[in-house]
Amino acid sequence: MLKELEKNMLISNVVLLVVGLILTIWPDATLDVAVNLVGSLILIFGAVNLFVAYKTKNNNYLNLFLGILSIMLGIYVIVRSDSVISIIHILIGIAILADGITNLKTLIDIKNNSKTWMILLIGAIITTLLGILLIIKPYWIAKLATRIGGIIILISSVEGLWLTYKIKK
Repeated sequence: MLKELEKNMLISNVVLLVVGLILTIWPDATLDVAVNLVGSLILIFGAVNLFVAYKTKNNNYLNLFLGILSIMLGIYVIVRSDSVISIIHILIGIAILADGITNLKTLIDIKNNSKTWMILLIGAIITTLLGILLIIKPYWIAKLATRIGGIIILISSVEGLWLTYKIKK
């Protein structure tokens, strides 16, 4: 049982190491592949709906509409993957900005000079600035987040490999 656990830990940590390296070294390509996979799934969904609409032949306009719409959306997502990534991050940025501004207003309304209030104020200012940054530089933030995620996965996999080595010893 211990040998099997050791083997599974080794395999999963090596896979995580490779994934972490890919995310860290090639964040652009990773984001493009992820968006292209989503676009491909949307295309497949559209093709299935068109097939169902064709096969049923009983005025199945909903499947026909969904099929055409999904195929158009899938093509757009694949062809314009950079803008899709940016749009998603801009929307997230708007939500974070709105949250930061709401927190700022609330903190100003209940203003007091306690240490906790100052920490919350600093947090609200940082949140607001991060929201603005996401709106202004969405693709850069996406790359940065991908790279940071890769680094975290790398650290975790190295730790797991070290643990596997220690278990084996």
